[in-house]
Amino acid sequence: MEEKAASKSHYLRAWPLLLFCVMAYFITATVSSSMNIAAGILEEARGWNAVLITSMISVASVGNVVMGFVAGRLCAKHSPKLLCFVWAALYLVGLALLGVSKEFAIFSVAMVVANASASAWGFNTVPVFVANWFPNKKGAIQGFVSMGIPLGAGFSAMAYNFGMQRFGIDGAFIPFMVIAAAALVLLGVFVTVTPEERGLVPDSLDRCEPHTPTLVAPEGGEDNTALTSHLLHDGRFMALSVILGIQLLYSGGLMVQIAPRLFELGYSMDEAINAMLVSALFACVGSWIAGVVGDRIGSRAGTAITYGVGIVGILLNLTGTGFGVYASLAFIGAVTGAASNWPVTICADLFGREGFTGSFGLMQPVIQLVGAIGPSFFALISGATGSYFVSYVAGAILMLVGLVAFLLVSRGGLTVGEARPDEI
Repeated sequence: MEEKAASKSHYLRAWPLLLFCVMAYFITATVSSSMNIAAGILEEARGWNAVLITSMISVASVGNVVMGFVAGRLCAKHSPKLLCFVWAALYLVGLALLGVSKEFAIFSVAMVVANASASAWGFNTVPVFVANWFPNKKGAIQGFVSMGIPLGAGFSAMAYNFGMQRFGIDGAFIPFMVIAAAALVLLGVFVTVTPEERGLVPDSLDRCEPHTPTLVAPEGGEDNTALTSHLLHDGRFMALSVILGIQLLYSGGLMVQIAPRLFELGYSMDEAINAMLVSALFACVGSWIAGVVGDRIGSRAGTAITYGVGIVGILLNLTGTGFGVYASLAFIGAVTGAASNWPVTICADLFGREGFTGSFGLMQPVIQLVGAIGPSFFALISGATGSYFVSYVAGAILMLVGLVAFLLVSRGGLTVGEARPDEI
């Protein structure tokens, strides 16, 4: 018991890293989720169409894909710590332009820059730190730090509203800039790329002699650049990446349009914001549970369960009742929190930290490519039918298709070259 307690207490030695990761993941959701509230405000203040602003999130998400591929290649060759500073600089410039832009074209470009750089920072670069520090316990750790995503999704609308009331529309994004600056201070002063640099052993975080490890491919294996090229031609790996993208399509599309659905049901602005906070809190729980489940029963079973939770969430929302709507937000939020865990867990399981950047650097951008459709998928269907009810039904059907496809593609494990794990 004493040994177990001592081992758990060692996690405190990684608190700067864990807090930094939570903040970086929080930032990934700020641009898209703030549009829940900002779209209507900007329509009234600057005459821009709110639906067009919401749909632009999908266009901005395409930038996530491009930046994701770039980030994946750069992480295989350069320090992820240095890259985080680059993404942060682009993010801050994008936020500043989002606030002061009076032309929609400039606003749109700024949205792409801010959203893509935030995505590269959190989704594509932070997991490298997690895989390096916790190669065998990445499920639970990833589940914890990715709580930042639903927190960002839930609190961004409130933060934007606070910034607007305090600094006006031009300064509405200042709260997000403060969070980014605080994250950079943590990164620059307290965080290292590997635990060995701080004199800690990976996973256990026991003390060791400080040194900088050389992460190389195992004997007979491929380096990260060659591994990426190899996986690009692996049909099952690419199919799995596309199928996992459906979860991001679902969560990303719904989380930026929860407020319009609630308005459709007669909820006020304050009620909608409170409901989003409920969804964010349950998403945190879902994120942590997904990490634990991934470590306990395997990521294949956990991923399948996530599809099922998403379907139930929509069915509850379609009831239109107070209980059903709030319960649905809990389920939808849980999917949002869980979906980001599975790519990290799968790539770390299959390739270890030596091959993580090569595999994750390909899988995550493909997932983002599919997920980029999310906001437009729900917005266009609701625009064509005049109701978010129909678009939510389409979302449930899509998740069912994803579940079936995932079970078929992952049956028997993922084949990568000569490696064939018993399960994903």
